[in-house]
Amino acid sequence: MPSQKPPFDPHAFADWLIEGLKDTVSYRFHQTFDPEKWIEYVREKIPNRTGALHFALKQIFERLEFKFEELKQGDAKFYLVRKRFREPKPGHEIRRLVIVPGFGDSPASWLPVFTFSMFELERTFDEVVVLDFPGYMGFLSSHAMVPSMEILLSVTKMVCEAYPPTVLLGHSLGGWLSAKVAQSSPKLMDHLILIAPAGLIPSRAQRERFAKTILDHTELPPEQMLKRIIHEPKNYHSLLSHDLQEFFAKEGVRQFVDSVEEHQFIDTTKPFSGARKLTVIWGENDHFVPSQGMRDWVENYGNYMDAYTLKETGHVPQFERPKTTGEVIFHALLGKPGTSGAHWKKILSRRQEWTNARIEAPLSAQQKLLT
Repeated sequence: MPSQKPPFDPHAFADWLIEGLKDTVSYRFHQTFDPEKWIEYVREKIPNRTGALHFALKQIFERLEFKFEELKQGDAKFYLVRKRFREPKPGHEIRRLVIVPGFGDSPASWLPVFTFSMFELERTFDEVVVLDFPGYMGFLSSHAMVPSMEILLSVTKMVCEAYPPTVLLGHSLGGWLSAKVAQSSPKLMDHLILIAPAGLIPSRAQRERFAKTILDHTELPPEQMLKRIIHEPKNYHSLLSHDLQEFFAKEGVRQFVDSVEEHQFIDTTKPFSGARKLTVIWGENDHFVPSQGMRDWVENYGNYMDAYTLKETGHVPQFERPKTTGEVIFHALLGKPGTSGAHWKKILSRRQEWTNARIEAPLSAQQKLLT
């Protein structure tokens, strides 16, 4: 069975890639060109090991036939990373999966899930679209971060209007953005899937504590930061610690947290009427957006959602347990039988559809599932 753990240190690979490019350029152009000029050109294109890593990952995406499309919002540039499996039959709408990544995250963190679940993806969807935000740890990491919740909401809505999702999947901050879209979307989608979603925080005091927790990351050493995000941090220290520390050191992180306004939190008096189905997935050992947050979702939407927990998993299940994450996503999408797997458990099954704007309190028996 394929391992779900990273098989190599990509930063070491990136260092090797830079050195290899230098040697290749020097060899090929030594006779007729100034090699130092070409080496400098390579350094401009791939200035450091992070840049080399993104360069290599982009080649992998392109080999998998993903396309990179630019999207502008004011001075900010976003990417849409898209893969079209097939053209829909005449008279049929495109079945599209749209993925909105979390705070600081990258489309690359979904590459392991795509690898394990490519057969199911191709069978279920005509197209996959993943957003890439500037300044995050993705392909636009060298760009200025957008320090505005309002702009990210606007971009997410714009993408969902231009590329209507059959399934909208959001992780962490992306779950928050996706949920807000589903509460106001005029076009009905089949399924809203939220993985460790932020944004549903009942009281002002809890919201202030959550904001402080995010800002605390700007001062934490990498080891402690990883412990909040990853269940087994030692397996990912070389992979993530440098990029995480670099991201949370950005001035835009504090500006973004300060930009969030009360009306932008998820309104628990409204249904997700833009989606036929709602599924929430959480890692049991998530300390970044704590797994106890599932209780708030059950309390407010328990009658209308399916809920899954992932065992021995932290905040980024798509990276920590990509095979399991793909398995759970398609268990929810396809309505497969069974309520548990080797590393997951289904703890709640919805009993009602969205029939009106009134949200009824779920049964107390449902809440006991989480105690």
